[in-house]
Amino acid sequence: MYARTYYNILFTQVSAGAFKALAALCVLLIMSCSSDTTLSETDEGDTDSTDPMSFTCQMTQSEQLTRAVTLLQSDFAVSTYKAFATSRQYTVMERYHVEYKTTGSAWEGSLKPYWDYTGVAGQYVKYWDYSHFPYRFHAVAPYTASDAVTFDDKNLRINATYSCQTVHNGMVTPDDRTAEPYVVAQLHRDIAGKDHDLLAIDESKSHINNSTTTRSREVWMPFHHLNSKIRFAVYSLAPWASANTLYIQDLTVKVVSDNFCTAANGYKATCQGNGTAENPYTSWRIAPPYYAQGFQNITTEAAGRQLLRFDGGKNVEGNDLRECQTKKTAYFLQCKDGIMQMPQKDVSLQVSFKLYKGDGTLYQTFTDVPVEYELDGTYHPKHTWQSGYIYTYYLVLGGEGITPDKLEIVFTCTLTPWDDISGSLSTDLEQ
Repeated sequence: MYARTYYNILFTQVSAGAFKALAALCVLLIMSCSSDTTLSETDEGDTDSTDPMSFTCQMTQSEQLTRAVTLLQSDFAVSTYKAFATSRQYTVMERYHVEYKTTGSAWEGSLKPYWDYTGVAGQYVKYWDYSHFPYRFHAVAPYTASDAVTFDDKNLRINATYSCQTVHNGMVTPDDRTAEPYVVAQLHRDIAGKDHDLLAIDESKSHINNSTTTRSREVWMPFHHLNSKIRFAVYSLAPWASANTLYIQDLTVKVVSDNFCTAANGYKATCQGNGTAENPYTSWRIAPPYYAQGFQNITTEAAGRQLLRFDGGKNVEGNDLRECQTKKTAYFLQCKDGIMQMPQKDVSLQVSFKLYKGDGTLYQTFTDVPVEYELDGTYHPKHTWQSGYIYTYYLVLGGEGITPDKLEIVFTCTLTPWDDISGSLSTDLEQ
């Protein structure tokens, strides 16, 4: 399946008298695979290892094998550097096209994804050189051969438009809800054979394979979204009787803070630091705050932007709070997948909505209720959205001992790496 990767030593201005000596030296260098000399890869030689490099992908910041992961079902471009940040640094792969493929049968339940780069012309399988750790992997998905994406061991530049989305009764604007321009990965394999995800927001969660030091295992590439996402859901804890069906109408969520980021034209970042084996945690996230990292030519708007509109009504599917009694059964207001936003800080939100009984009687009206959260005993009126996370705001109606005549509203913001819940923030309001 794999072709061998060979190396030739390039010499210039070699005299005839020194040819035999240089030929012998060439043999030794081929055997040692030294990166102290300029190497040129062809398909005619071999490395000092029989362990090929290969890739497995995920789009989560959780540790490997600790929970189910969401796979990156996409091709990507990757560059690999061995002996990274040392005098022997050498480019092993330069913008390799890694293809997403599957094997097995979905019908039989044996379908398995994998990523391979040997099917592309001119790309040969690479083998580990154990004498030249650490390794560094930089990757961008989806793959593109155009100049829209350029990157090397120190810089990343993406010429793409990142836009704030809004949603009206499930219709997302811009209407391409899958338009997630690019995702990135930056992986460091240290001398001990352990992988570090250098784009993890929490450095303490950056370790990927602490459970093993097997250097011949596949390389995991935890890809990260450059955008944020937000979504809103509602459920009721009140003991509504059958005759007291409650439904939502005229719900809006709007931004009431100035300088709200709505779009950016391009993304640019620099890999800070040397990224040595002793200090691998240097990445394209320059420094806190992470929300501002890399985005170029940002467009802002003043207060008043409406992010979500749900007209609702009695006959709208799912809009019956008798069926929405827990977080798991919460109604996502026709926006379960969420809408993308620019990563940013100091965002102030307000929500307005009306509650109607099953007979069409207006029960209660809430106007411009601030969506706040509590952290360490302190209420915060503003929000920070970081890239790669979805922020789920639950509007909880009712509570312990609450009746339809005494209604309590609880807003909870659940912080999620787009897949796995990792924390929650909440505040209580009474009406």
